[in-house]
Amino acid sequence: MNMPAIQNLMNNPDLMRNLIMSNPQMREIIDRNPDLAHILNDPGTLRQTLDAARNPELMREMMRNTDRAMSNIESSPEGFNMLRRMYETVQEPFLNATTMGGDSGN
Repeated sequence: MNMPAIQNLMNNPDLMRNLIMSNPQMREIIDRNPDLAHILNDPGTLRQTLDAARNPELMREMMRNTDRAMSNIESSPEGFNMLRRMYETVQEPFLNATTMGGDSGN
C-alpha cells in the first residue's frame, strides 16, 4: 500500500472506478445490481472505502458496524433469507469475479 503507484490509485476514485468497470464480470454484477452501481458512482462512499483500505482501525470499525447491522437484520422475520439472497446475488458473484473462482462454471 505504500508504493507510489498504489497510493496514486487509492487517491483517485475515478481511476479506481474505471479499473473496476474494466472487468467484464464486475461490470455484469454492477449492471444486474443498481445499488452497487449507485455505490460505485458515489464519490463519498468510494472515498470512504478507499480510506478504510488504507487504515486498519477504520476497517475494523466498519466491519464491526456491518456485523452489528447484519445481526439486526438477521433477527427480524425473514431477515436470514434476505441476507442469503443478497449473498447469492451480490457477494458470491463478486467473489467469483475477483478470484480465480470466476472460471469455475457457476
